[in-house]
Amino acid sequence: MQRKVICYLIFLMLSAISVYGENATDYFNLGLKSTSTRTKIKYFSKALELAPNLTEAYEKRGILYFFQGKFDHVIQDFQTFIELSPPKSEAYRMLGMGYLKSGDYPSAIKNFTRAIELDSKQASAYSNRAEAHFLSGNYDLTILDSTRAIELGGDPRAIADAYRTRAKAFRKTGRTELSAEDIRSSWQIDPRYAYYYKALYGYASPEGMRKTGLIAVIGIAFLLLFKFKLKPPKKDD
Repeated sequence: MQRKVICYLIFLMLSAISVYGENATDYFNLGLKSTSTRTKIKYFSKALELAPNLTEAYEKRGILYFFQGKFDHVIQDFQTFIELSPPKSEAYRMLGMGYLKSGDYPSAIKNFTRAIELDSKQASAYSNRAEAHFLSGNYDLTILDSTRAIELGGDPRAIADAYRTRAKAFRKTGRTELSAEDIRSSWQIDPRYAYYYKALYGYASPEGMRKTGLIAVIGIAFLLLFKFKLKPPKKDD
């Protein structure tokens, strides 16, 4: 009986030491070092359980949630981050992105505007606000913000997005030549969406169109050839 009591006391002492030894900073650092998104989120969440005012953990976790597509969590984390820390342009931009992806365009525009107020040179905030204006149906403001982002330069991906967004606004307002020029400018910076826009808008080069036509002709020829060669067998009488 005495042995059981001693063992129980030792267990309680070890448990107390373990709890006492938990450190929010240690968990936060483990999150930084981890290569798995889920593990990172787990460690940042544990750090915040121990230290709810650890603002940087909200920021890091919010970005990870964004790439997971959990936009409600993005909004929650960046709202908390903004409440607890000094004003930061990028935090408002990320909060705006959470709203943009959630379909709340007025809130997205509001936060992108706040990001621009804090840093008027942030091209990505203008580019993102342009997209929010486009989705809201305000094409004139879309063109203004996209143009400003392009003028500022900087992040190539943001500038390519600005060209694409402005191209969509130009197309909506009947300025197809300007739209085509912007699409080509976007391809030069970021060719990832080139084939998509070629299919959607038909802005392929004459040489590309000739190649596409040739491929189509070859494809039709093969179909006809196989059609004649692979006739279905006749039914038995």
